[in-house]
Amino acid sequence: MLEQLQRLQAHFGVLKTRLDHLVKENDSLLKQKDSSDEQHHTQITQKNSIITQKQDEIERLNDQVQQLQDQLKNLNSDATALADRYGRLEKSCTDLKNRFQEILAERNELRIVKEKMLNEQRHASQEIQDLKNERERLIQKNDHAKNKVEAIIQRLSILGTEQDQHAQEIAQLAHPTDANEEA
Repeated sequence: MLEQLQRLQAHFGVLKTRLDHLVKENDSLLKQKDSSDEQHHTQITQKNSIITQKQDEIERLNDQVQQLQDQLKNLNSDATALADRYGRLEKSCTDLKNRFQEILAERNELRIVKEKMLNEQRHASQEIQDLKNERERLIQKNDHAKNKVEAIIQRLSILGTEQDQHAQEIAQLAHPTDANEEA
């Protein structure tokens, strides 16, 4: 009986080890399944995003195609209108030549006026620059004169102070007793 118990315990130990191994394997497989599900979900989300982008791009391209078709229709109608106009313009070719000559003459006159205005503008710019230079020179001259006046005022104040000092010294020499009392 002891042997059977030991065999059962050994068998139980093997089963427990096997059970632990199977539980770990099951956990690992569940994690793999979760990871795989997550990857599949991510891939599905990405594919859906790509599909949405492609649908948006298809809509945008369809809009462009529609716009281009509209432009083509407009261009065709413009081409027809231009052909009609060209026919009319051919009839008045002489008038156009005359008008072209007038335009050339006006252009030449405008060139002359433009050159004259450019020369006047250059002259005015030079005058402005000369006036600015003169202004700067006068400002410098004014600053120089201010500095001289300030120097003169300062000298006069120093001279005035020295004269007051000399007058006090003379007064002290004339009345030495007053100076001693003050001391």
